[in-house]
Amino acid sequence: MLEAFYATERGSLEDATINGGFDLHPELVWIDLISPSPEEQQWILDAYDRNLPTLKSLEDISSSARFYRDDDGILHISTYFLTKNKNYQVDGDTEESSNILAMVQTVAFILHKDRLFTLRSEKLVAFRAFRARARRNDYDMDYKDPTWILLGLLEAKLDELADILEDIHKDLEKYSTEVLNNHHREQILDLDDMITRLAQQEDVLGKAQLCLIDLRRVLTFLARPRALGSHIYDADIRELSEDVRSLVEHDAFLFQKVRFLLDTTSGFINTEQNDTIRRFSILPSMLAPPMLVASIYGMNTQELPFAHGTMSFLTVAMIIIVSFVGPMIYFRWKKWV
Repeated sequence: MLEAFYATERGSLEDATINGGFDLHPELVWIDLISPSPEEQQWILDAYDRNLPTLKSLEDISSSARFYRDDDGILHISTYFLTKNKNYQVDGDTEESSNILAMVQTVAFILHKDRLFTLRSEKLVAFRAFRARARRNDYDMDYKDPTWILLGLLEAKLDELADILEDIHKDLEKYSTEVLNNHHREQILDLDDMITRLAQQEDVLGKAQLCLIDLRRVLTFLARPRALGSHIYDADIRELSEDVRSLVEHDAFLFQKVRFLLDTTSGFINTEQNDTIRRFSILPSMLAPPMLVASIYGMNTQELPFAHGTMSFLTVAMIIIVSFVGPMIYFRWKKWV
């Protein structure tokens, strides 16, 4: 899939209709490729004399070669984007549970002097959000300069990560109430299910941290004097770097909260298991006295008291009942059962 955009007179972005390579005119400032076919890649080669990397090569690229400027002065950046599931909230999909495992996808940015190429394997929420913002041109940017498109996409990535962390924070507050409320925990909550939900949240936090650290490296690279060739972007890069630092700290806080809830939930599970074992341990102690009395009166001997007479059976039965009820009352008084 290939989508292209051009900048209007007021600097906003508008979609361009692409029916073939002949529609790829020089005025296009952003070419967005989503799992492009060989034919679409050939269109790019014919129109702009530009070979694009394959999706497989994006996954295999070494960390040391993720950001560089080639001999022609073209900037190459490969960075991670986080999405909650394959097509989360894309193309009218309904919002799914925030517990769905997140996916990390690699996106390639190829920044030429006149245009930006982006290559990815799936549709991403951050790209859709940026397109909507760029059409409205909320910040009165001049997207005729493709560098502002690159920075805008990185900002949209950061906004999505912030939204994901905010959703996790809300979920953890709800989980805290469920775990720490005694009545809810004992009567309603499935502790094993809670462990699973917390583990899934920890997985999402780990992937969010990966994307944040990767974004911090991208911004550090872009802040170098020769990376973008101009100082007009420095203020925006510094602002994004500060936002990344804040989110990294928030992500670390959420990690600690997840670990606390995991430890607390595991502790309650151990307590329940110990209570169950204790009850089974107390039961033989309660049954031992009546069983002892019954065993004694089951002996084949004539000298046992209350063993003979018309009331002997009732007398022995009362002794057995007392020997059972007595320990039960004692155990309840000690609050062992």
